[in-house]
Amino acid sequence: MQSFLKAPNFSKTFFYKQPQNKYQEFCNAYAYYKQATLCDPKLNREKLSQECASEWKDVKKHDNVFIESKICEYYETIPTTVRSHQQILMSRNATPSSHHTPTPSTSKQYKEYIDITSLPKNAKSQYDAAVKINSAMKKISECEQMMEIASDDSMKVMLSSKLIEEQKVVSEQNARLNKLKRHADAQAKLAAKKNKLLEEGIVERYDTPGRPSAAMKDPELWDKIHDSIEFGAAHAKRRKVVIKVRTIKHLRETLEEKYNTYLSRQCLSTYLQPRHQNTFAARRHHHPTKVGLASVARTEMKTHIDEHYCLASVKAARTFAEVFADETIIISQDDKAKIGLGIPAVGRTFKAIQTTNEPVTVEDHDFPMGSKMKLIPSVYLIINPADSSDTLRTGQLSIFIRPEYFIGTSSATHMVDLKNIISNEKFSATLKKENEVKPILILLVDGGPDENPKHMKNIIQYAHLFRTLDLDYLTIRTHAPGQSAYNPVERSMASLSAKLAGITLPIGEFGSHLNSQGNVVDEELARKNFEYS
Repeated sequence: MQSFLKAPNFSKTFFYKQPQNKYQEFCNAYAYYKQATLCDPKLNREKLSQECASEWKDVKKHDNVFIESKICEYYETIPTTVRSHQQILMSRNATPSSHHTPTPSTSKQYKEYIDITSLPKNAKSQYDAAVKINSAMKKISECEQMMEIASDDSMKVMLSSKLIEEQKVVSEQNARLNKLKRHADAQAKLAAKKNKLLEEGIVERYDTPGRPSAAMKDPELWDKIHDSIEFGAAHAKRRKVVIKVRTIKHLRETLEEKYNTYLSRQCLSTYLQPRHQNTFAARRHHHPTKVGLASVARTEMKTHIDEHYCLASVKAARTFAEVFADETIIISQDDKAKIGLGIPAVGRTFKAIQTTNEPVTVEDHDFPMGSKMKLIPSVYLIINPADSSDTLRTGQLSIFIRPEYFIGTSSATHMVDLKNIISNEKFSATLKKENEVKPILILLVDGGPDENPKHMKNIIQYAHLFRTLDLDYLTIRTHAPGQSAYNPVERSMASLSAKLAGITLPIGEFGSHLNSQGNVVDEELARKNFEYS
């Protein structure tokens, strides 16, 4: 109860404890005036200082007598609480019949305590609201008792304001408690309604956490997926081909169009066969249908008697390059598979959705349009040993494309490509040091007839390159036949294959340059068509 008896204290030295001039005295007086007017002893110091400075600009224009009178006027300000109590006393003196101080009335709603034991045990929010109501009711009772025995008018005003605050708390908590009770009643009615429906067998109960699976909502989902994967056969004696190759995107669209079944891509993939059975990701494929993402790829690598020797030779060259990293250039070169014109650019690897019981087959009528109607990409990977993260598999890529019919590829064309790469300013940071070509060059090739260092015609070209670039050391290393996949440039060419999948390059954009037998009849037109492709 000591907090009720404490009256607000307004400081008369708010800014300066010992003012040295009229300005500082004026600031203290103005601060006291604002505290008494607003009945708040803890005003914002910065904001009050700005207001005081603005007021001083007008006051300092007058003489000292006016300034002193203004300071005294501020210090004589009567606080709001005292002023309001004086008005109450004046009104009492004006009424002769009233000889006692009436106590503020408290309505019936502030007299009733809440029985906490009657609340449900699991209703924590209702319990907290009831405790706050009872605590406020106790404070209201204490305030009323203190007001009856208090003789100081300012104390009665303080108790009256405290009484109003506690009554407000009781009102708010009563409203909150009633709202919580209404919500609890509504939830109880809803639970009773659901239990009744469960007893009548109208709804199906799902006890496991999370959402029910799509298969539980639609038991025919597996049949719908099978029906959406379409196959067809041509003449049974000749072949069986896939009429429509589907991806997960197409499968989703078909399920939505035919059966009005919408599934996200990730959800639908969990009802297909996993790519690898013995993985953690395969656990998410619960009850998969006999449909999977099939792929055709030729990834088996041939064995060779010299494979260990060749691999050790390449590794030794890489170790040498790491020792002289600032003076060495590594270039991995290879020719990508020829890209036919007028037929699918990539026929080796593709992916399709189909049942696991069906073989992976493709159509057998993709015939070439003519002899040597293909493009040959020559790919070069420039590797910087000083900046390769200890893998020597990353670097800058350069691609040269030539038509097979007119030029083709040979050791001479490869030397021309290497000279063009070295003269290109884009590769100067990797290939040159102080505007001079680095003295050590290591070439990693696949050992084909146009690159193998055992053939005399290739040796002559490499010797000419050695003299032209003024090198100190040139070595050509190859992998064993059938194991060119170890060549670092093969990783870069894999991304090219993915971008060419499903693309057919045109062969007759400006008109056909072939006759019915597939022979070239117009070479000028053929050059235009090749250039366009």
